[in-house]
Amino acid sequence: MPTLPQIRAHFPALGRDTVYLDNAGGSQLPDFAIAAARDFLSSGYVAPGADYPASKRCSETVRRAHELVKTFINGGGPEGSLVGQGVGEVILGPSSTALCYTLANAYAEAKAAGTLGNRNEIIVGTCGHEANVGPWMKVAARGFVIREWPVERDTDGTLRPLISTLKGLLSPQTLLVSVPQVSNILGEAYDVKAITDICHAAGAQVLVDGVAFAPHHAPDVAAYGCDWYVYSTYKVFGPHMGALFGRREAWDKLTGPNHVFIPRDAMPGKWEIGGSCPEGCAMINSLWPYACFMADASEKANGPFDRAIFKRAFDAMAHLEDGLMRRVMTFLNGAPNVTVIGPTSVDETRVSIASFIHAKKSSGEIAKALNTRGIGVRYGSFYARRMFERHGIDPVDGVVRISMSHYNSIEEIDSMLSLLREQI
Repeated sequence: MPTLPQIRAHFPALGRDTVYLDNAGGSQLPDFAIAAARDFLSSGYVAPGADYPASKRCSETVRRAHELVKTFINGGGPEGSLVGQGVGEVILGPSSTALCYTLANAYAEAKAAGTLGNRNEIIVGTCGHEANVGPWMKVAARGFVIREWPVERDTDGTLRPLISTLKGLLSPQTLLVSVPQVSNILGEAYDVKAITDICHAAGAQVLVDGVAFAPHHAPDVAAYGCDWYVYSTYKVFGPHMGALFGRREAWDKLTGPNHVFIPRDAMPGKWEIGGSCPEGCAMINSLWPYACFMADASEKANGPFDRAIFKRAFDAMAHLEDGLMRRVMTFLNGAPNVTVIGPTSVDETRVSIASFIHAKKSSGEIAKALNTRGIGVRYGSFYARRMFERHGIDPVDGVVRISMSHYNSIEEIDSMLSLLREQI
């Protein structure tokens, strides 16, 4: 594994006027991604699909971006690694939220066309971002019943969505369950394989929101068995875009929103209105050389994508983040008047997101004080408003959230904690 100075040298924004501890809102860009955009835009800014060299290069860039995402999440590459489970397809869009709205609208149109059968209930997990909830609430008026799977107090007092509650919500009418893999507030990774198995046993499909998980671990949709998986590439060292994976049999029930003369089975074209952003695709592809760097596999940077290298790279990132998270949680657990929102321990079920409230100071007051000293943290509800309202937390002031990435240093964490100590 490369050293931290070697890692940080690839991130030109680091070490300037801001300590970036708001990474759950978007990661910093490595020079691989910046160079990829520059090189693509410099080599001829054209549309894909034509037969001249520049357009062919563009087409290949876009194709590889879809393949990279599929390999990264273990969704079936050219060899079809999901043997026996249905090889999947990937579409790209401007964000995970936009892709979820596209998917929800497709479900509504399929229901109106009578291709979804009699099931009409959708269960939405409210432990995280509104992207899991809002798009489905929007289609309630088009024949769906939406049921919320709320965050509750577990037996140990920790806020989390309880499996027992999900089981009570499932019925013969359940069509789909939409659930975050990690809450962007609570920071806990849920067992989406167990959730998927329970839902499939009830005849329901599963959409997993991996936005808060994918920056820290390489997802494995083959192991999860879920029908859909969505994440944001701009939180995984790439451009402001989103990626949605679906199993082929899940796509087959729906029709994409693109022009009527585009064949229904044309993937991804039927689903990507206006096409994929080609320079964004070039930046998505840059995750490969960065993963090779992190996995000490630089000799493979120009070779075919390899899921094992993505896994090794992100395991290395998670190892670095574990030490940072333990330092932060040790401080917060011992700080007076501080309540951690989410699990207070650090283990393999935790990613490097820590949220807290203070008994005597507002979250805004604390975060802004840190901001004036160059510490990039944020406060608020982070689009998880339903959870805040249910548990009596002011959704406007919300929590202070500290979210780390593998490129953060112990010195940055200690600097932040020293300033935080002054505030609380």
